[in-house]
Amino acid sequence: MTQPDFLRLLLSIDFPMKYWALCDRYPRNPQASYRGQKTEVLSAFQEVDANPRYDSRDRSYEVEAEVISGLEWSALFVMQRSGPELMMSAVGSSGTIGSNFAVLAYDAKVLEDPTFSRSPFSGPVPYPRPDAASPEALRSLIRDFIVLVREIKAALQAHPA
Repeated sequence: MTQPDFLRLLLSIDFPMKYWALCDRYPRNPQASYRGQKTEVLSAFQEVDANPRYDSRDRSYEVEAEVISGLEWSALFVMQRSGPELMMSAVGSSGTIGSNFAVLAYDAKVLEDPTFSRSPFSGPVPYPRPDAASPEALRSLIRDFIVLVREIKAALQAHPA
């Protein structure tokens, strides 16, 4: 699978619109951003039967790691100062496929329609990211992240390379 193949697969499940809707449900608000403690984040993942591997170097939680069609896929939930970063990628013999969800959504939409653009001057920002304003919102965001990751994985399993 190549990056364009992965983007086409994301288009087949309407990933760009689903990701942007997720960002709309959890908008960035620097005055009301909630980072949560490691124990809270781990608990939220456990509520949805996801068992993350935590890496303290970058405060990342790797989840849903699985080999699909010869590629080792995994998702990352990274707690950055500016808010959570959601990612999905695979490593194979030909390199890495994937990126953060903001880039994947935008690149998939541009692949579908080369004239597509999002601009902070004429609409929503091109690369939005979600944020959580409370412990409840953080748990809900993690649940929605896992739902979307599992949908991507199901599409990958249904369309082997």
